Amino acid sequence: MLGKVLKHELRATSHTMLPLIGGMLLVALMGNVCVRLGNGRDLPAAVSLIITLVMVLFFVGIFAIGFVTVYMMVRRFRDNLLRDEGYIMHTLPVSVHAQIWSKVLVSALWYALTAVTIAAAAVLLTFGADTVKIIGDLFKTLYDVFTQGDGHIAEILVEFLAVLVLASLALSLSFDAALSVGHAFAKHKMAASVAVFIGFVVLEEILLATLGNLSMDTLENVGRLEPMDLIGGWRAYCAWTAGMILLEGGLSYAVTAYFLKRRLNLE
Repeated sequence: MLGKVLKHELRATSHTMLPLIGGMLLVALMGNVCVRLGNGRDLPAAVSLIITLVMVLFFVGIFAIGFVTVYMMVRRFRDNLLRDEGYIMHTLPVSVHAQIWSKVLVSALWYALTAVTIAAAAVLLTFGADTVKIIGDLFKTLYDVFTQGDGHIAEILVEFLAVLVLASLALSLSFDAALSVGHAFAKHKMAASVAVFIGFVVLEEILLATLGNLSMDTLENVGRLEPMDLIGGWRAYCAWTAGMILLEGGLSYAVTAYFLKRRLNLE
């Protein structure tokens, strides 16, 4: 059943997200044309104004696409499970856990695609012969590292990506938990949700300050460590970070599930 819910959620969100991603890439392509057109040329004032507007639109779009993605995912969870649509959604033969995971997994997917889109837009803006050479050299270097190295670089990359995936899932769960708690109130539900989210952030910082007793000496002297010590320190840091993220995500998931099951208020 989770697969069917995921399919429905992905289809529903793609109607908004795919045009948004496509629009960002189109603006980046227009920006590339503008950069080439205005490179060292004396252009009419009208053309210069258009080029300036396109470049402003590009940089505004970089920030806007991240904000809109978060807003869309938060609104999707709120409207589907905590408002009028919830009367239908909670009567479906689908468990609360499947409902939560469908939102979290799809949100994490769009967060990742948004980050890739921003990176691709930045490359597309400056794309040219030099960019092709730089990208080619980068991939060649990565290939040489992965095929001729001792495997540590590949492990570091995989561990880094795994932490990013966990962080995106935990972020989505923290939003959902705040919304679930805030919408249990009778009035000012969104204001309460924002207040709860801020409270979660404060508690998280307190928890990190309490449990995060990493050795600052090791971090300050990292440049003097032997390569194997660096790798061991990196793995320990990734393990600690992943543990904190899992703790945060687990608590957020438990809060979300409890309030959707026991404290749901659709009025």
